[in-house]
Amino acid sequence: MNYKDSTQSKKFRGIVIGFGIATFTLLVFRAGIVVGYRKAHFSARLGDNYSRAFGNRPTDFPFGMMASDLPGGHGTVGKIVGITLPTFVVASPDNVEKIVLIKADTIIRRWRDTIASSSLIINDSVVVLGTPNDQGEIEARLIRTIK
Repeated sequence: MNYKDSTQSKKFRGIVIGFGIATFTLLVFRAGIVVGYRKAHFSARLGDNYSRAFGNRPTDFPFGMMASDLPGGHGTVGKIVGITLPTFVVASPDNVEKIVLIKADTIIRRWRDTIASSSLIINDSVVVLGTPNDQGEIEARLIRTIK
């Protein structure tokens, strides 16, 4: 049997195909290991650097943490304590005052009705969702009044 005949035999092709499938399977398995390692590495680093990214948190996070210890989103909840349109001041339950800026595309709702910004009055309870700007104000996207 010569070289040409041995490379064209069914047995040789079966061995080559089997080796190819095994190699492909091992490569896919190795890719899964690499992706899993990267995810685990990212998660571990996020936990180590949580306090730098989200503010000073207790070292025993999450044990012993209260909901009030979590970093806030972009918005506020509280009562209106001052109005100078297009801005107003909201005092949160922990007595922190935040300035809210009403923009042209801000939606203001009282129950299901959309209202004008001139309808806001002092002592209205509000929930504000928006994004912070460079002046430390919250640029409101949605304001919902609660009576």
